[in-house]
Amino acid sequence: MTLEQILAVPTAPSKEELDRDFWDGDNCVSYSADGKRLLDAENFPSEVTVRDGCEVICDDVFAFQDYMAGKRIGQEIPLEDRSSYLERITLPNSITHIGAAAFCECGELMKIKLPTSLLYIGPSAFADCWQLEKISLPASTKIIGPAAFQGCVNLYQVKLNKALEVIGEEAFDDCESLETIIIPHGTLDRFMKLLPKELHPLLEEL
Repeated sequence: MTLEQILAVPTAPSKEELDRDFWDGDNCVSYSADGKRLLDAENFPSEVTVRDGCEVICDDVFAFQDYMAGKRIGQEIPLEDRSSYLERITLPNSITHIGAAAFCECGELMKIKLPTSLLYIGPSAFADCWQLEKISLPASTKIIGPAAFQGCVNLYQVKLNKALEVIGEEAFDDCESLETIIIPHGTLDRFMKLLPKELHPLLEEL
């Protein structure tokens, strides 16, 4: 797929999809009628296995929501309480898109294996996943959205792929533990253009 085709795939659930969704009670998530789009998660799932054939994890699906903290409306929520319940997720090799803020503030998520089919990681998709330590992009991924991994304070290693064409602004901002960004051999010049100057010393070709 071209960048234009990748970006043309909607990651926000439509009203029609939500009206016709079907519920997976074992995983506390709902899908579009054709099973290709994961639309929502409810009842605070801590472990989820996404169905094979699903292609899109929609916007905000597993993100922290204020009601999860058990506070009254309008009450300030301390940073340490802003954490979704998701701890483990298994993604099938049919997933092509992870939507905006899909895993934002999943503070219990320590690791995730990204599927080999993944083309697109949306804005803030993994922002403030505080316990996430390593990310390895599959060979297929072409786009990392703005602030995709912003605030992942324990992220110490990132492995990027040769197919990557777009890295959004602030994708790795406030990743204060980041030590190494592994890139394919012979791609140093290209990644120096894709990444901000402050990250250039972390680049390591393999």
